[in-house]
Amino acid sequence: MVDIGEQERRRPGRPRDAAVDDAITDAVVELLTEVGFRGLTIDGVAHRAHVGKATIYRRWPGKEQMVLDALTAGRFPVPQPDTGSLHEDLLAYYLPLADLEAQKGAVRLMPALAAEAAVDAEIAERLHAYVSDRRAPVAGILRRAQERGEVADNVDVELVVDLLTGAIMYRLYFSGARVDEDVIRRLLEGVLVAIGADGAR
Repeated sequence: MVDIGEQERRRPGRPRDAAVDDAITDAVVELLTEVGFRGLTIDGVAHRAHVGKATIYRRWPGKEQMVLDALTAGRFPVPQPDTGSLHEDLLAYYLPLADLEAQKGAVRLMPALAAEAAVDAEIAERLHAYVSDRRAPVAGILRRAQERGEVADNVDVELVVDLLTGAIMYRLYFSGARVDEDVIRRLLEGVLVAIGADGAR
């Protein structure tokens, strides 16, 4: 096995090799999808990325920090819909969550990271930043709808995000109930009716 981090080890003091970082991040994302957080190991990442374990440990003290870096590296793109319609924007954002493979990854990963965050302040801070980044597009959708007059100005945008995302996360992580396209459509409809949104169907 050729260690693409070998060149980096031979040049102390030089900047980190971006190609090595990308190889490791890609390996983390692939393995998270295949084996989940519990099954992911430093050995496995090193083998997949064709680097030595020492190359990884020089960058991250453990797999939790490595995973969080992978999550925030743009390998899991966040939808940014802006169709001019509240209903259509929310559908475009939430419907990908009905994908079974995406659900498997989330169910494997997020509870494990949340457990680590409960006992590690740094991981908690990083996880909070990651979740905030994922919430921001939904809040943006709702604020644009307020500007268009589809949603009243006094509607609590952050609470609406909680209602939409929280219901899906509860089903995925706790109740085990299905989250499919029909469930997401009915959830959006119910919340839009509840907040008196124009165009609720």
